[in-house]
Amino acid sequence: MLLKILAGLLVAAVMAILLDLYNTAEVPKQHQRWQSQFPAPGAEAFNVFWVVQVTDLHISKFLHPERASDFEKFCMESIDFIKPSLILVTGDLTDSKTKDKLGSDQFEMEWQMYQTILKKSKAMEKWKWLDIRGNHDSFNIPDLQSFRNYYRKYSALRKEGSFHYIHRTPFGNYSFICVDATLTPGPKRPFNFFGILNKRQMDELSLLEKESQHSNQSVWFGHYPTSTIMSSSPGIRAVMSSATAYLCGHLHTLGGILPTIYSRHSQGTLELELGDWMDNRRYRILAFDHDLLSFADVKYDEWPVVLITNPKSALYRSSAHEPLGRMKYSTHIRILAFSRFPITSVDVELDGVFSERAVHVSGPLYVLKWNPSNYSTGLHRIEALVQDASGKINTRSHMFTLDDNVSLSFDFLSSLILLSDLYIMGQVFFVLMVVVQVGVLVAFRYLRKPALKRNPGFVSLTFFSFHVMSKTNCVYYPLLLLSLYTAVGDFLWSTNKSSNLSSSMTCLICGPTKIPSLILASIILGNICLR
Repeated sequence: MLLKILAGLLVAAVMAILLDLYNTAEVPKQHQRWQSQFPAPGAEAFNVFWVVQVTDLHISKFLHPERASDFEKFCMESIDFIKPSLILVTGDLTDSKTKDKLGSDQFEMEWQMYQTILKKSKAMEKWKWLDIRGNHDSFNIPDLQSFRNYYRKYSALRKEGSFHYIHRTPFGNYSFICVDATLTPGPKRPFNFFGILNKRQMDELSLLEKESQHSNQSVWFGHYPTSTIMSSSPGIRAVMSSATAYLCGHLHTLGGILPTIYSRHSQGTLELELGDWMDNRRYRILAFDHDLLSFADVKYDEWPVVLITNPKSALYRSSAHEPLGRMKYSTHIRILAFSRFPITSVDVELDGVFSERAVHVSGPLYVLKWNPSNYSTGLHRIEALVQDASGKINTRSHMFTLDDNVSLSFDFLSSLILLSDLYIMGQVFFVLMVVVQVGVLVAFRYLRKPALKRNPGFVSLTFFSFHVMSKTNCVYYPLLLLSLYTAVGDFLWSTNKSSNLSSSMTCLICGPTKIPSLILASIILGNICLR
């Protein structure tokens, strides 16, 4: 009974620590630069712009040709209706997998397919197009000068490494900073799931962050979520702490388990992973309206697309990065509505009560006069119902608040995935596996070998096999040395300390895979000895 109580207390303590560690409720941190409450959102089509993000295209010469054909239609038709100021393509432009889906290689044909889409749609002529590399785009590339680095030849940007793009408007400048954590040299799959930023790359990002301090807002973007980036001190999250949001891809909705994966760093920066184009045909519209960030993740060819920019969602508030007080002084609700057909109506509900029909200003902007003082405390719900001339209807709703004392938290599982250091967790798991592996070998070597019964069961036979294996010198010592070498050998013999393919990465990849081999070897050896 006492053990059960102690176990329960231990579990409760661990859960309390985890919940506190991954608590993503927004903590008010009003920055000095955001104390100004004006200009506040009004009825004018001013102080607003929007961008499109798409990620993980995985254009393939072997699989699912509709990935490329749908993306071509998206570039030729959908983007023309959205008319963004900027388009971000955050990696994995091509699939780079062999026909059997097991190996990897760079196929020039896939890159040519991607470039053909850009040329046919005239995307680079119409829009500012920033396409960056993902892990699939760096498979099997020995160095950046290699002829296999087709990104340099066929992408729109053709620029490796991190960089800073400034979007200039009459109402201020907005910084978009790329985080390139892809590996050089680029290993075969599956050995580049993690990205790496060495000290030199981190210093470059720190300089880019300083350059962005005079911008109205800054958004960082990359392929890898921060949880899958190995970075030198002070860490990638600390360097990007002045950013309003970090946009990424790579996780592909975890196979459909989590359609949306969002969280908030302790410094207030939002981390917004976008579902893939490959299987889910997802893309994102992100807007800055009077320096307040809003976004909508939507599915290709589902119209109309609706984005409420004022009042913004309470979940995505960031008092450290946004002038949230402007919502209190705003005179109008503001909604962006996009469709292939003309918009016929935009109806607004507040707290479940129909308010009025919003009025078209220009482009996709619709506004409706409101009195924010009626919603000054607590949480409230806004819903916009949009209909276009084809009869299609779409709605979007969210909770909002004008109260600085109210905050919402992100989903625990999403926060666990985005805020954990998966590389460190992998190292810990690897060390535990090595300890178990060595511990089993040593323990069975010094334990007394039991007598084997006439018809032993599977468990008895397995334990007996471990005894035989551990007490057979020609097997015991090689296995022990192999286990220890896997853990520390690469550190002792490594001479290329500057390589991105660090020994830690090698240990993380190679370590746990020998556990099944050890068990299998012991069982086989035991059966041989019995015969």
